[in-house]
Amino acid sequence: MKRFFTGGLLLLAGLVILTIGSLSHAKEDFLPIPKPLGGEVKFRVNKSNVEQYKSMMPEGLYQMIKEWDYSINVHETVNDFSFPKEYQEATEKFKGTVRINKRGGIENYAGGLPFPEPKTGAEVMWNYEYKYLGDDFYYVGDASIMSTSGRERKLGLNYTRLAYESRIKLDPKPSIPDPNNVEIKEISRFTYPEDIAGMALLTARYRDPSKGDDGWMYIPTIRRVRRISVAQRGDSSGGMDWTWDDYRGFSGKISDYTWKIVGKKEIIVPFHAPTHNPKHKGITFHPDEVRYELRTVWIIDGVNIDKSYVYSKRRSYVDIYSYDVMAADLWDRKGTLWKYIDISNSADTNNHISYTVFGAAYDLIGHRSTLVYNIKCRLNSGLKEGYFTSTNLQSTSR
Repeated sequence: MKRFFTGGLLLLAGLVILTIGSLSHAKEDFLPIPKPLGGEVKFRVNKSNVEQYKSMMPEGLYQMIKEWDYSINVHETVNDFSFPKEYQEATEKFKGTVRINKRGGIENYAGGLPFPEPKTGAEVMWNYEYKYLGDDFYYVGDASIMSTSGRERKLGLNYTRLAYESRIKLDPKPSIPDPNNVEIKEISRFTYPEDIAGMALLTARYRDPSKGDDGWMYIPTIRRVRRISVAQRGDSSGGMDWTWDDYRGFSGKISDYTWKIVGKKEIIVPFHAPTHNPKHKGITFHPDEVRYELRTVWIIDGVNIDKSYVYSKRRSYVDIYSYDVMAADLWDRKGTLWKYIDISNSADTNNHISYTVFGAAYDLIGHRSTLVYNIKCRLNSGLKEGYFTSTNLQSTSR
């Protein structure tokens, strides 16, 4: 039971993301709901012609189209994303000052994109880690666990995050002074179903690559906060197909992996989500609800230094402009392709942020999935450190 609670909340913490109990905001505070971008459908890929496009897509997507009778529409590519002006200025100002140390962490980081001209897989992934996501933000959304037979179980989730560095909009900036060397703090919470509603988790991640995350969980059945271990980042539970390391495409510690650039090329990946609440068809999102583009991405392989880790390898497809992980292939310990993750983002050109609005983890062996959708996002609300405490965790979860 403890394993279920720990793994489930950690994993869902990252997946998506709902309003936090005591926070009260007007509906219009959320970033705009994405709308169809339109544009010409350049070509369609289905089982009959998938071999023609195999070299242009993630291995998992190819397998889904070939074996699941999935199909996709590939639209014209639109490169309209840019980071906020302040973030771009910091990137230019501190260009060439950041380095990766022997433990896999970064040093001398002061703001902006750490490596504007990445030369290694680790540098690409540190760019992903420090892409601008707001000085603080929270997401709201839902998830559906889809069984092989199409049976559905729904969950409600919430997630709130406070950035301690690379702050460009809110004081204190560019970082929050902290003697414990914190990088980010997060609170996540189940909102339904009733048997787990109110359970909440507070986590803290540190700049020191050798220091693991700390976690505190509020368990409503006993009305107490308990210190927990979050060492098993590869665990999944509650029937989910995501692990905590999977949300947003990747949410693990960069320094826990060895990284390698496989290539930089045009790959078919989802981008410019046309909606935040797509319909699904069987155990997949409906093909007409996902906008795919042929985009230039970094293809990065990552292997966890822990030999007992759940995946033997993860391959991330990282957009060269937004540094979003748009898709990921995941191999099991035997070296068999196990999962494919598909992330649909919204490129908000007014707020200069790219964020997940829906995504899916597909179990290619078990022929099942977990769909995450109906996501809305708010950023730079002025959240304070005092909100991210174990005491507040308990009071706001009752």
